[in-house]
Amino acid sequence: MRDNESDPATATPIEGVRILGAKETPVVRDDDRDDRDDRDDRDDRDALDLPAVAPEEPETPASFAHRAAVPVVASAEDDDAELQEQPPPRDPAIDQPIDQPIEVPPLPHWTEPPTGAVPAIFADDTGEQPIAEDLDAWAPIGGATPRFRAEGSDWAEADFGDDLSGENERLGALSEAEPVDEEAEFAEALAQRRRRRPRVLRADRSGGGATAPAAPRPRPARRAAPLEADPTNGNAAPARDLPTAIMTAATIVILALVCFVEGRTTTALLAAVIIGVASIEFSNALRTKGLPSATLLALVASASLPLAVKHYGIGAYPIYFALVVVVSMLWFLWEVTPGRPLLGIATTVLGFAYIGGLGGFAGLLLAPRDGVGLILGVAICTIAYDVFGFFVGSQFGRTPIAPKISPNKSVQGTVAGMAASVLLGWVVVSQITPWNHHYGGVLLGVLVAGGAFLGDLCESMIKRDLGLKDFGALLPGHGGVLDRFDGILFCLPIAYYLAVALKLA
Repeated sequence: MRDNESDPATATPIEGVRILGAKETPVVRDDDRDDRDDRDDRDDRDALDLPAVAPEEPETPASFAHRAAVPVVASAEDDDAELQEQPPPRDPAIDQPIDQPIEVPPLPHWTEPPTGAVPAIFADDTGEQPIAEDLDAWAPIGGATPRFRAEGSDWAEADFGDDLSGENERLGALSEAEPVDEEAEFAEALAQRRRRRPRVLRADRSGGGATAPAAPRPRPARRAAPLEADPTNGNAAPARDLPTAIMTAATIVILALVCFVEGRTTTALLAAVIIGVASIEFSNALRTKGLPSATLLALVASASLPLAVKHYGIGAYPIYFALVVVVSMLWFLWEVTPGRPLLGIATTVLGFAYIGGLGGFAGLLLAPRDGVGLILGVAICTIAYDVFGFFVGSQFGRTPIAPKISPNKSVQGTVAGMAASVLLGWVVVSQITPWNHHYGGVLLGVLVAGGAFLGDLCESMIKRDLGLKDFGALLPGHGGVLDRFDGILFCLPIAYYLAVALKLA
């Protein structure tokens, strides 16, 4: 064994590196591999002291061996350089090419221009019949037979001749039609459908089947629609049952006249009952909207205040207000009524101040000897405002005076009601004692006109905020007691201080 070959340290190094060309690479690789294999075998035999073996004849290397021919389809520009390579012979038994090495055509250098040749995918992809069959298969899908583009441009004008001719309907961005209003189109389609809908045949009462459609009945005269819409559900407010409303109003007037004839105490009891029922309606309305209050406390305080001030005068007011505030706080402190204390105390004090506090002035007006005359004058002016305002507004009202608060209240009805209040105050109330002094009747009519209007408007504001149509249904045709006496609550303090100013009390 040679030391210079077995010892890596004493091996002769490679003195240089030569760059090989593309054609020399397979041959050099084969020679280098054979030399390296022979040298390794000699080293192994020397290390193991084996006898020398004659090397076998190397097989012919097949650097690029393929089972099938790879034909090349040349472009129109490379017709002159068409390759003449013949496919390898095929075995008739298995109908496959015989395994033999073939040579691949040399590829052009990357710096040379492209030839445009496209390699075939399959070995038998050289005939024209299979391609034609494939193209015919795509014809039903695309509407036309695809063609191979050999032109230099990306598209041919013949491909888009049908689209650009103007005979077909243009869609998308090519469409010149104006945008369609979908809502108007739907409304038109719905109207046509309704016009085409056949009339339903009436069934014969005798059971003989359907008869001819009846002649259309003439439509009754349309009544004037009310201006107000129900704030609770957005539907139109139902028309008032006028006969029932008149009968209810007549009953209230007769009952009030009987109490007026009986005297001041009976009239004070009537006022206490009206104020107590109105307080209950207000508390129930708040409770239905999640605002519970001390209903019993508000009822007792509101109903007893007119009787208390009739006997003890205006000095009973601060005592009542102080008691209502303190007791309402203790009420919710002891949780007599469940709920949030702050909301409960606020609603209780509000109900007492609005209904009991304003209604308590009826007891102050009944305190003097001519107290029944004072109450009667206020009632006449307030009723005149309500009645005339309702009839004129329902027939001739066109302009809402407060559309956000009470759309049903019109300017025409309000003006008519105010004029009626002033007129009856001048003609009727001026004849009643003690309003017959110092033009008391006329002044009362003017002030009551404004007070009744504000009282009705404020009550409508509360109802709209709570989402209610009426506070109750105790009075048929009128709603609740608070709905009927909302205007007079604002007029009672006005009449009292007017009587004090004119020294009528």
